This record gives sequence, C-alpha cells and structure tokens, in this order.
Amino acid sequence: MSRSGLFAMYNNNTDAFSTAASIYYGLFSMQHRGMDATGICINQNGQFKYKKEDGMVIDVFDENLLSRMEGHAGIGHVLHSNRSDVREYAQPIVIRYTSGQMAVALNGGLVNTEELRKELELQGAVFQTSDDAEIISVLISRARNRFETIEEAIADIMPKLRGAYALLVMTPRKIIGVRDSLGMKPLILGKKRNSLYFSSETCIYNELDVEVIREVMPGEIVTINQDGIKSFQQIHEEKRALCAYEYIYHSRPDSVLNGIEVFEAREDMGRILAEEAPADADVIVWVPNSGLAAASGYAKALNLPLEDAFLKNKFYCNKFVQPTEDMVRRGVTMKLAVIKSRVCGKRVVVVDDSMVRGTTGRLLVDLLRDAGAKEVHMRIAAPEVKNECYFGGNDLDRTSLISSHKTTKEIQDMIGADSLAFLSVKGLKEACKGTENTLCMACFTGEYPVK
Repeated sequence: MSRSGLFAMYNNNTDAFSTAASIYYGLFSMQHRGMDATGICINQNGQFKYKKEDGMVIDVFDENLLSRMEGHAGIGHVLHSNRSDVREYAQPIVIRYTSGQMAVALNGGLVNTEELRKELELQGAVFQTSDDAEIISVLISRARNRFETIEEAIADIMPKLRGAYALLVMTPRKIIGVRDSLGMKPLILGKKRNSLYFSSETCIYNELDVEVIREVMPGEIVTINQDGIKSFQQIHEEKRALCAYEYIYHSRPDSVLNGIEVFEAREDMGRILAEEAPADADVIVWVPNSGLAAASGYAKALNLPLEDAFLKNKFYCNKFVQPTEDMVRRGVTMKLAVIKSRVCGKRVVVVDDSMVRGTTGRLLVDLLRDAGAKEVHMRIAAPEVKNECYFGGNDLDRTSLISSHKTTKEIQDMIGADSLAFLSVKGLKEACKGTENTLCMACFTGEYPVK
C-alpha cells in the first residue's frame, strides 16, 4: 500500500515520439509521486520487455536501454514507499498465464489483502512478492479462464477488491485502465493524433502536447488499442471519495482534477487558513516545494509580503546518507538552508502543506530562529492527520502521527513555535470547491469510505 504514479501509451502513430521515451518522460514528470522505485513494460509485437528497479527514473533508465525497449504500447510506474524492501514492490508485475502475457501496475492499496492472499494460496497460488498488484494479477488470470474477454474477467474480480485503486493492465493487444468504484485514485485519458494515453495526472499531457479527453469514471473499465477507446462502465455508485491529499500534496500544482487546478485549490487553502488563523507578522515564507501555493494565498489574504527564504539543496534525494540523530539535534541539515536577510529581526509565518510526524516542523522553526527571526508562527494548510491511511496514502501507523496523540498546543511547544494552527476540515472542503462531498478525508476525520 504505497503512493504511486501511472503512465501508459498505445502508439498508433508511425511518426510519433517513441513509446518507451514517452513513458520515460511521463514518469519523470510524475517523479514527485514516488522516488523509491520505477519500472516500464513495453509490448514488442506481442512480447513484453520490461525493466524495474529501486531508484528514480533517471537512475534506472538511459537512452540506450530505452532504444532497446521500443514497441507499440507500454505501461510505467513510479513508487513511494516507507518500507525497506522497496525492490520487492517495484512494478509493473509481469506474468505468464494460460491466455498469454499480462502486465499490471497499481496506484492504491487494498484493505483485504491478507484475506485474498490466503484464499488464493489455498487454491494453489504461489506468490513472489507481498504486493497488492501481484494479487490482482493472479485474480485476473484465474478469472480470465471463465470469460471470453479480459474486461469481463476484470469486471468479475472488481467487487472483491476492497480499497482504493487505479489500475493499468496490458495484454499483447490492448491496455486497460480501471478505477475503483469510489474514484479514490485518479486516472486520466489522453490523446495525441491517434495515439492514446492513461496518466495519474494531467501535468505530463501539457508537456507532451497530449489532449486531455476526460477522467476515467469511478468503477469504469476503459480499453485503448488500435481501434480506439472502448468503455465498460461496471459499477454505479452515488458516493465518491477522491483522496483529499491529491489536492494537498500528491499532485503537481499544474495538474487538474475534477476540473480544479491543484495550484488554485492550494492557494485557496492558504487564503481560508489566513481567515481562520491570522497572525501578526512582518513576512510570510513558504516551505519548498509544496508550500508555495498555500503560502501565496495566506500572504495575499493578509496583504503581507511573501518571501522565498528557504533554499533547498537540489541535489538532496532519498539516497543521500542521512545525518545522524545527534547531528540533526545539533542543527545539521543538508536539505534546507535559510537566506538570513529575508527573516532576520522579523516576525515570520512559515506555511507548510501538511504535518504528519512533526519532525519537519521543529527543523523549520529551529532554522528560522537560528537565522535571527524574532517570532516564528507555523501555519499548516491542511487539517490534523490523526488516522492511518489504508489506501496507499502513506505506510505510517497511527502512533507515528503526531496529531493522533498530541494537542495543537502540545505540538506547538514541541516544535518551539510562537503559535501553530491547522486548516479546518470545513476550510479544506471549501478550497476544493465542487468536490466537498466527494473527498476521502479519513486521515483527518476517521470516517473511512471503505469498511
């Protein structure tokens, strides 16, 4: 159960940019959705060639490798996971079964994984990983023997999949996009001339000059191949539950979900936060990179200057050898630095997108005080994260969530801020206008859309 990004292309243009390169660029543009592992599977005239490894897109693939992976269709995946055995969870999952080859890539998480695994193992299934994507691939392959088409097989297993998922399934003749019945994870159709695409976000479509067709509907099965697009609407539910974190953090600011630009929603989160929790301050600063939009909205609402005070080391990544706990306590950090002239002697409000563990908050306050800030007020452009996410949002248990066992005042004292405030759930709904009754906010409210 981890956050992921999906990208797929069915290339119907002989003069189009290569399939492998297009998927590479698609995944690169969604690297923010996962930097721990990546993979691409290409269909070469009915035979699958794939590569998946831990690491970022530019670490795993190069021009020579992509040139050897050329084909007319393919799917790709990037993964974020807090688990140590990341390589086991790299996707796509590629299997052979009675009907041929199949590749599967998943964004999301199931809540009945163990139940499904046990059922399949009793039927003789042997698993190579503990990933939900492999369980889904086995379910599809077994159901396929009972139906004429793979779409019917997918429709048959969908009621068994309890949780959140956007799913890509590639066979030698087609690519299939599937979305859970609540629409908890995004999946968007695109088109460039006759070639067709699936993507977790619209941002890459702008860069590849791909036209956005529409979002795959909740509960829908959509096939793309040489004949075009075919839709199989399988599950009709009035309820919707798109993950609210897509607007808060997961999606790139220039992406559009449900007709709402993510940057605009985040800026409104900051504006409403300023109305709910204004601060007497001289300057507003933002936390790179996801805090910019909310900080902009906060600053505009209070008519205060917005300063770019934090300097992020662009070479810092997950593979960096982390400072020891003692070094961190002593203020040693390689990720962020502060431009002192922007904050020295001033009352500062620092705006961040969300707070999970609270460790970043303490670091930010310490850095600003060390740079000479007179006061440091922290504002979080999301509600308190009090509950676990079982749907691929994060892999943290409840004890790691600072707001699950500390009050706002206790957190304020812990991080050393002069004041601390979070956006209300009502404010978040207002910022995501038009979707206020169709969002999953379980991590804030404890009200899970799936039992």
